Amino acid sequence: MDLRGDGRIILFLRSEAKNPKYYVRLKIPNSKGYKTVSTKTNNLIDSQRISLDLYDELYHQIQVGGTLQSKTYKDVFDEWSTHRKNSYQHKPNNRTSEYVAVYSLDYFGSMKINKIQSKDFHEYWDWRKLNFKRKKPSDDTLNRERTSIMGLFKFSYQRGYVTELISIPKLKTKGINKRPTFNMGEWKTITTMMRKWVEEGRPLGRWRERFILQQYVLLMSNSGVRVGEMRNLKWEDVSSVDTDEGKQIVLRVSGKVGMRDVVLNPNCEVYLRRLYDLRKDELKGKRPTQFEYVFLSRKTMKPYTSFKTSFNGMLEYCGIPIGKNGMNRTIYSLRHFYGTERLKGNISPYILAKQMGTSVEMIEKHYGHILTKDIIASIRKTTNQKSSNIQTENSYPFD
Repeated sequence: MDLRGDGRIILFLRSEAKNPKYYVRLKIPNSKGYKTVSTKTNNLIDSQRISLDLYDELYHQIQVGGTLQSKTYKDVFDEWSTHRKNSYQHKPNNRTSEYVAVYSLDYFGSMKINKIQSKDFHEYWDWRKLNFKRKKPSDDTLNRERTSIMGLFKFSYQRGYVTELISIPKLKTKGINKRPTFNMGEWKTITTMMRKWVEEGRPLGRWRERFILQQYVLLMSNSGVRVGEMRNLKWEDVSSVDTDEGKQIVLRVSGKVGMRDVVLNPNCEVYLRRLYDLRKDELKGKRPTQFEYVFLSRKTMKPYTSFKTSFNGMLEYCGIPIGKNGMNRTIYSLRHFYGTERLKGNISPYILAKQMGTSVEMIEKHYGHILTKDIIASIRKTTNQKSSNIQTENSYPFD
């Protein structure tokens, strides 16, 4: 039965079934192929109404840039996950995909992506609070999961699988926990005591690991990059720019927001020179290749996977308590130390957001307690940290 007389809506019965129901084959202008679906009824009048409504819905979907063939949540996840892997020069942040895969894929997996609505997430959050592996998730944890899921829906919108972005409800938290960091007195103790800690590692066979961690800590605290971004740094990612005030080291990192250039605090090239010289000595005078990782483990010839144990041991040696304000300080605290000290120097939140690969909203959210009115536009002029500026006769590819 041709409902419009133009071949766009063809209604028919599947007579071979025991309880035959009407199916409709739809052809939408400006789309490829046909879409055939069941009306799930054997009533002719109801089938005609359902077919006409479905045609109008799909017609609108195509007109606003959508596609005729809808995909399931899992279909889009698989495509999005592959796209992320292929879009990053270095290994992408797997936590983003994991946040989506572990729970929401079980819940929404078989649902059509274009049928999921905001109200469905109210039910999902209720379900999610009762479904977990280790411990009950906090609202902050669920909001991080929400951010990752939003990335999936943005991808779906860009590909035309949904015609508009839905608003995923955010859970209300009891307040923002101030992220644990270090004060300047603690930082001076760390930088002083670390030297002795590294030297005392020689008879223990731990000098190299401690030495590399020392440079890692110093570079993290002078750049504000994320842990994974620094860990995956290669020598080809290190360069320098000549300015009126001297040479400035720039790191090209790959993280949550893709590739970006990060400007180190002044005089930080000394830390990179130490690592380069170490590796050159290990290669008996040969230069490391540009594709080699800066923080290289000689056991695996890949980046160190974690400095957690060494970092905690270093803090203990320096007499710096790991716990602060009910939370543990980690290597990630170095990123927060950088952000805190930068804002104390009155740097523009916009520039700091670009530098740290985040948003102004997140800067204000986590560091708003130290934002001041006087804002200037230079990272070089705002640092409270001191770095060594040791001259050397050696040459480096990033000089």
